[in-house]
Amino acid sequence: MITPKELLDKSEKLFKKVATAALKQENIFPLLIPANKQLAGTNYSELKTAIVPLYQQSKQVKGNGYSIEWKEKTIEGTKQKIPSKIYFETLDDYLSYTRKQIEYSTLLESFQALITVFPQLREWAIDNISFVQLQAENIPGLIRVCTYFKENKPPHNLYLRELPISVHSKFIEDNYAALRKLLDKLLPPEWIDNSETVFTNRYYIKRPNVFAQIRILDESLKPAVGFNEVALSIDDSALLTWQPKTVFLIENKACFLSFPKVKNAIAIFGEGFKSRVTKHITWLSTAELYCWFDMDAAGFEMLNIIRQYYPTAKSLLMDKNVYETFSQFSEHSVYRKIKLNNLLESEVNMYEYLQSNNIRLEQERITQEYIQSELLKMQLL
Repeated sequence: MITPKELLDKSEKLFKKVATAALKQENIFPLLIPANKQLAGTNYSELKTAIVPLYQQSKQVKGNGYSIEWKEKTIEGTKQKIPSKIYFETLDDYLSYTRKQIEYSTLLESFQALITVFPQLREWAIDNISFVQLQAENIPGLIRVCTYFKENKPPHNLYLRELPISVHSKFIEDNYAALRKLLDKLLPPEWIDNSETVFTNRYYIKRPNVFAQIRILDESLKPAVGFNEVALSIDDSALLTWQPKTVFLIENKACFLSFPKVKNAIAIFGEGFKSRVTKHITWLSTAELYCWFDMDAAGFEMLNIIRQYYPTAKSLLMDKNVYETFSQFSEHSVYRKIKLNNLLESEVNMYEYLQSNNIRLEQERITQEYIQSELLKMQLL
């Protein structure tokens, strides 16, 4: 026989069903409570222990809550009443028993507020009732933000906190996930960059400049910028009129700073650059581009991305020979499994080798002498 506590637990779990029916304007009452009504024992004492608490908390006694439909059963030669069905007659009975009046009212108010402004979200909101319930407190702010983005075509030439929306400056940052669910439903497809997961990038909001740190590896190129090292925004670096023959894109700063001098070449510090890869840098697309990243998931994934924009880019010091030479410095690493379509067969094999063995080799582990010897073999020194 179900206990009062079990009955309350089961009733609370029906809230989503009750609320969904209300949003759909469907009447599901009387609402049956799935319950085990079998008696644990067969004597009168066991019957009384099981049934009395259920009866005492029922609508018949308290005036609201669940109702019990009874049937007769012979116990020890005497006919006794036992439950055959437990149910809620009305919505008020259900809400009163579960004490969810405020939660229910808040959910309906939030739903109504959302679909009043965005009627096209009605079916989506019904299917995502948990979202509406969880975001009830934020719904007014979410509506204001979504209204701005729906009424203003991108790009938005303002930083996030400059957007003329009447929410506090941290609201959008604190609610990226919720806003993305709504905006992806509300905005025209061409207003969304589906390849981007970063909120500001996805909805074409002005972003801080990313700087490419460039190091001149040949003095003959110095007049073009006037310095041995320079940091330029990605957009400004695209305006340079020089044409280095060779470019090295290097992930680690220490390796970038100590990279050997190479004729008619420059080095780019990869951390800033690789976070904003673009295909409009003319001098980079015509140079011989070498990418030197850590031998790990991030390194090969970044190489894969670079090749989307610069298909002739080559990997440097990321092969099996390098790994075996410095394998004593390898570390444990857990990999996610994704397909990298822009890698060469040898690079795929290396990536899979690292992946299957859960290992990685950082580029800092490769000695300066080894780097120079490899550059000599490639006739770059």
